[in-house]
Amino acid sequence: MDGVAGKPLIFFSPNWNPIFTYESVTLICNVVPNAQENLEYSWYRDGHRIPGDQQRLVIQSASVSDSGDYQCQAGANERSDSVRLDIKLRWLILQAPPDVHEGDSLSLRCHSRTGYYTRNTVFYKDNKIIESPVSESELHIGRVDVTASGKYKCRKNIYQKKAFIAYQNISISGNKEISSGDWREERSKKGFVPPHMNESIVFCDCWRKDFGTIIGRVRKRYRNLGRSIILTVAILPSQEI
Repeated sequence: MDGVAGKPLIFFSPNWNPIFTYESVTLICNVVPNAQENLEYSWYRDGHRIPGDQQRLVIQSASVSDSGDYQCQAGANERSDSVRLDIKLRWLILQAPPDVHEGDSLSLRCHSRTGYYTRNTVFYKDNKIIESPVSESELHIGRVDVTASGKYKCRKNIYQKKAFIAYQNISISGNKEISSGDWREERSKKGFVPPHMNESIVFCDCWRKDFGTIIGRVRKRYRNLGRSIILTVAILPSQEI
């Protein structure tokens, strides 16, 4: 598990993908707390090193050329998993968090460029209307599992022009299976809080069994094959740490 503990995670602020050209986004390279000090950071797009040696990579007034698969590296630790960022030159885009796992709360945004009157926002999944309230072009779906994966689209009238439609394929990451022999003692620490979350993340060096739950650094579900127990990696509110 040492490699997992040393592997950074990338968060977006604001937590949306894609974004429009000329908008801004900050990518944050999140590492375990005791490794955050005195580290030199490296950033990569599509496997190539790009300028930036800080924990935050700020992309201001984004252009289409900023699109790509981003990774970060903290010191001599291994690179993070890649996270996709797309920059679009369009009237309308359908935005979602860049990385969604089982148990996450999913929201979608039917995003149009500022300065234009809009109306009649409708969301679809697999060409069927989603019968849920829409607030200021956002749809709050709630906690999801893998069955929420699919082809989503939104439709919106912009100014006096015809209705525009935007699409996005959304994949919900499912369970990862581990054997019962992978149980170890837990050593947890309070973690970095992404700006889009009002919570504290607990990082674990290892895993432990605890009445069907485990506490960890990644919001995923795990399965104990030996006992067929679904285990959820917990993100605890600040007051519980």
